[in-house]
Amino acid sequence: MPDALVPGPAELLERMVADVFNQPDADRRAAVIAELFTSDVEFTDPERTVRGRDELAATVSGLLAQGPGLVFVHAGPFRGVGDLGMQSWRLGPPGGEPVLGGLDVVTVVDGRIARLWTLIDA
Repeated sequence: MPDALVPGPAELLERMVADVFNQPDADRRAAVIAELFTSDVEFTDPERTVRGRDELAATVSGLLAQGPGLVFVHAGPFRGVGDLGMQSWRLGPPGGEPVLGGLDVVTVVDGRIARLWTLIDA
């Protein structure tokens, strides 16, 4: 596949928020996870580290259940170099004040997210 067709960190982070972390339908979310993440993806946040697409999907389902009606939005510009990308985000009710914020950091391998770290703002 030519490099121009391989998504980079900015595009993957954009789709990850819109189509994974803001997707209420578990089947649709799983399909996008299969598209955007490597099969052995590793996700780390302050509470856990999970490996593989199934564990990632289960973790996202659990996170969404904790804040029904809340949505993730990007906050600030994408930052990255090569296969490393970072994007700040906020979580809150649509159009309302955020209740939480943080930073996602990804490494990309062959056009898919291989590692995802989520840091939470203090």
